[in-house]
Amino acid sequence: MAYNTNEIEEKLKIRCPSWSYVFPSIEKKISTSNFDASIKIANEIAKIANQLNHHPEVTFSFNALTIKTHTHDASGITDKDFELAEKIDEALSA
Repeated sequence: MAYNTNEIEEKLKIRCPSWSYVFPSIEKKISTSNFDASIKIANEIAKIANQLNHHPEVTFSFNALTIKTHTHDASGITDKDFELAEKIDEALSA
């Protein structure tokens, strides 16, 4: 079940405060020190996504990444997206 906008905003505050809702996805922007750091983070995200079988859109450049996720088959944001965001946050804080 996909959440409505108000539910998404409330869940972000509680579960993933560093993420934003930018229709149709929740997203996080990360600054990095260099391209190698961007690639390293992207590889960590890939491992998490494969474990959860839920794959975000990740774009990266020399010193930044943007991660976007939504559940295609539900046409919106679901618990899968919040779980993925939380796991990404956990990995980034380790």
